[in-house]
Amino acid sequence: MLNTITSLIIKPLHPHIGALVTGVDLTRPLSKVVFAQIRAAFNQFSVLVLRNQPINDEQQVEFSRRFNVLEKVSFSIAAQNPYVYHLSNADDRGHLLGPDAKKRVFLKVNSRWHTDSSFKPIPAMASILSGRKIPSHEPANTEFASMRVGYASLPPKRRKMLRGLTAIHHYGYSLGLFGDGGVPLSEINSLPPSQHPLVRVHPETGETSLFTSGHIESIVGMPVKEGRELATELIAWCTRQEYVYSHKWEQDDLVMWDNRCTLHRAASIPEREIRRVHRTTVMGEGPIEGPSYETTL
Repeated sequence: MLNTITSLIIKPLHPHIGALVTGVDLTRPLSKVVFAQIRAAFNQFSVLVLRNQPINDEQQVEFSRRFNVLEKVSFSIAAQNPYVYHLSNADDRGHLLGPDAKKRVFLKVNSRWHTDSSFKPIPAMASILSGRKIPSHEPANTEFASMRVGYASLPPKRRKMLRGLTAIHHYGYSLGLFGDGGVPLSEINSLPPSQHPLVRVHPETGETSLFTSGHIESIVGMPVKEGRELATELIAWCTRQEYVYSHKWEQDDLVMWDNRCTLHRAASIPEREIRRVHRTTVMGEGPIEGPSYETTL
């Protein structure tokens, strides 16, 4: 019998990040006890994978709202539901996008290591992605890396240097690296730059982590080029090969990750097969707090 505390099994997928959750059916109600265990696992492992979850948008929204209030969709190019992004390499008629389609530019932003909604005044807590149509031959992996592990593995002097620095996150900057992606200028302008500490404290676990992202445009008090180089350097540190979990998608997978301490990217965008995933985004808490003391290993 599924959705009981005895049916729930949580198994690590990687030494540093990610766990597989079985014994759960999200098309059926979850008790408070089972949901509490899922949330605890989410805080512990940062990335959770639930396979064989053939849910619809309403069920995805219902599950996502149990974590917190949902963000509304920011970009009309990917929205059919105010709370659900429909991310696909197909157009509205279901035809595969051509290689020069503007929407492919929009999708390419997701191929850079980033954290969702870091460019908002209150960044996202969680992203929940449902695999509605997964290619059978072309790879469409999503990769994840822990910024908690990244911070903890830094030399103490380096950690001390980073504390107190503030990064400026701007979606217009990261999208502009590829083009406009068909996103209306009014929607880009509705998301002005936001500032967040480069080192933050997880509000539920109390652990300290980096908070870097491909959306970082600059770092306060540093020359623009130098600030961008530092952000890139920290991302590279967190995403060393041995620290990355690469998720190979299967049909009806549901994958969720903690944007407060996790970097992710779409490792590839299929060229010949349609891929369609639906994402809900759970709002975080704000303002973000940095550490008041140095965390020891």
